[in-house]
Amino acid sequence: MATSSGPEKTLYARIGDYDALAAIVDEFLQTAAADPGMKRFANTMSLDSRRRNRQLTLDHLCAATGGPAFYVGKDMKSAHTGLAISSREWRTSMEHVECALKKF
Repeated sequence: MATSSGPEKTLYARIGDYDALAAIVDEFLQTAAADPGMKRFANTMSLDSRRRNRQLTLDHLCAATGGPAFYVGKDMKSAHTGLAISSREWRTSMEHVECALKKF
């Protein structure tokens, strides 16, 4: 029988807490916005909307990984309804997420 030396750390803690998630989100949003195939998403938002999107993305990831943030945004299906995200755009987005995760 295995014994536990304490509670397992949350994914949030293993990633490096808020600052690490913020760096990952910033990297993802910057590289995605610079990608010609993804520019339509960033170019249609005002600076205020981009800032709100960044904070909502960060809050969502914080909450989803076991951190202390409370996410007040829409569920992902509702948030992305009407954006007509293609399979190619989804894959490209996930590639940017993967690169950001690997960087940090």
